[in-house]
Amino acid sequence: MIIRFSKSFVLPIETIFDYFASPEGWVRLYGFGGDPRPLGDGWHEVPLRRFPFPLTTRITACEKFTLVRWSYQGFWRGDGEVRFAERDGRTYVSGIEEISIRWLAGASRIVERLFMEQPFRDLWELGWRRLRQQETQCPATTVPGRP
Repeated sequence: MIIRFSKSFVLPIETIFDYFASPEGWVRLYGFGGDPRPLGDGWHEVPLRRFPFPLTTRITACEKFTLVRWSYQGFWRGDGEVRFAERDGRTYVSGIEEISIRWLAGASRIVERLFMEQPFRDLWELGWRRLRQQETQCPATTVPGRP
């Protein structure tokens, strides 16, 4: 499955970037099912709620306030990337995540569509909602066009 996104927030770029720069940040933003466990060589095992298999992931590129890229191995396979930009008092976040079940090959798309796609999209939406809540809780920021 492929998930693409493009969002903007009235939050400092460093606040949003910190959530994506490490698996520990992912857990803070999305909740997941527990804390990441280091496996060595930059790999981490990240438990997922509602899924029996954790993400085994590694950050493959991290450019401060610009880009974070990661890969999966083990049960899951795939890659993801998030890019950041700051303009006109807003932080723009765009990216893509491609993730599938390694051992199902061609059948993975059917299983993804039936059982995985919506929960993964819901997980991304949970993170976006949490960032929106931070916008409303931060009195120093205002949304352009709104009092």
